[in-house]
Amino acid sequence: MRTRRLTALLLLAPFFAAACRPAPPPATARAEIAVLPKPPVVATPPAAAPGPSPLVSVKTQARVPEGFVLDGDVAEWGSLVPPPPRPARPARGESALPPPSTSAMDAPSHVALVLSSAGVTLAAELDEGSRDGIWLGLGFGAPELPPIGYFQRGGGVMPLNCETDMGGEPLPADVQKACQETLARHDAFIAGYEARFVRFFRLDRGGLSGIGEDGKGRPIEGAKAAVKGGDGRLTIEATLPTSALPRASSAPIDSIRLFARAADAPRPPAPADEEWVWREIPEPVSYEPFANLRALAFQSPEPLGPIPMSYQPGDPFELEIIRYASGSDGTALEPERQGLYTPISTIGDVEIGELFMRQPALAILRKGEIVDTIHTYGAPTGIVRRNKELHLFFYEQYTSTDIWAESADWQVIGVKPSGEYTELLVGAAENGPWAKDVEEFHSTRFDRFGIRGTPWRQDAEGEVQRAVEITWRYDATTGMYRPSSRVLPATKAKKAR
Repeated sequence: MRTRRLTALLLLAPFFAAACRPAPPPATARAEIAVLPKPPVVATPPAAAPGPSPLVSVKTQARVPEGFVLDGDVAEWGSLVPPPPRPARPARGESALPPPSTSAMDAPSHVALVLSSAGVTLAAELDEGSRDGIWLGLGFGAPELPPIGYFQRGGGVMPLNCETDMGGEPLPADVQKACQETLARHDAFIAGYEARFVRFFRLDRGGLSGIGEDGKGRPIEGAKAAVKGGDGRLTIEATLPTSALPRASSAPIDSIRLFARAADAPRPPAPADEEWVWREIPEPVSYEPFANLRALAFQSPEPLGPIPMSYQPGDPFELEIIRYASGSDGTALEPERQGLYTPISTIGDVEIGELFMRQPALAILRKGEIVDTIHTYGAPTGIVRRNKELHLFFYEQYTSTDIWAESADWQVIGVKPSGEYTELLVGAAENGPWAKDVEEFHSTRFDRFGIRGTPWRQDAEGEVQRAVEITWRYDATTGMYRPSSRVLPATKAKKAR
């Protein structure tokens, strides 16, 4: 019995084990994933072909190519593409800076020009984007103009204030309006002045033309051009005389301001400053005659403050300066023409002439070369030959604004046949300041000359001032002019006043 029970238990063991196993986990439901429809394939339209570029590069050259012939064929010029721009020099401790924009190098049209003492010679190669021609702008830098305002005692100019007076109180409406109108006139003057330092030209199948005030092309006297066309390109060669150039404010000229763009409008554009490019002139250009005197004039200092000065390369004897307008008290500017150089006398092979170096001067030349220059009081009052020399006499009189009195003085310069010069005047101890009645006098031969008038005294109210006369006479022993002075009789003093 016992054995039979064990056998039965062994037979039932697998069933008991299965019963004791944990129930299997429930089956996980499979997620339904939606399949999105594929978007339709849309063909990308081909990119539009870029239109013709209006960009035009421009470069300068030292001289025209060897064998140059004005025939419209630019082959002798070689490549008209400007060289790669040089990277800017980095400051100490900084890494090299990237080169400036190369967009001009990528331009499909190109201009190369040579500035010389004869004018401008240029070559242009224009592609389809410039098939109607290009605008070419040439410019030289305009000098900075002095500010306007009111003259201050002792010198200087106080800027205009159109809102308040010196005490900070608001100005009346009519005064403010007048002040604003003064500033507007000054702005217009600046714009007109700076425009004279730029000239625009048009290059097209008709050749080279200037631009009138109405924006239309006009012929240029003395200009020449030759044009060739073919294979979608246009080549032009042209020359401009010096009379067609803009005004310049440096001598010699070592840089030029340039603008070039396809002529896609009937009038030339008004380029912003950043659209212009400055190009160096490989060999600085001077204009004869008297290029050496002009260079000396423009390199001279400005002891009396800024004196803007300019010239037109086609008119070598002319200078223009900008001064405060007469009677404006400093509230307006005006141009004034000056001669660069005017011969006045000779001694041997030496020539003496008036030279403007931002102030009056005397130039001593031998065979056109500068021997020396001397600052003077303006044009000579007299010239005589004495003691184997040329004696030049200068008189100056002006109002001193720090005390509102008159200053008066003589200057005598003796020039030898060698070109050497000497100041021949011995100064007077009691020369000024003077009252308004001061005047000069001189004999025909200038062996006697001088100043007479009433001395100015700041604390002379109520006093009767006597006129004084200072006379210089030639001293043959020393070759100098020595002064003497005397108080004039009361009747003459009264007459002098």
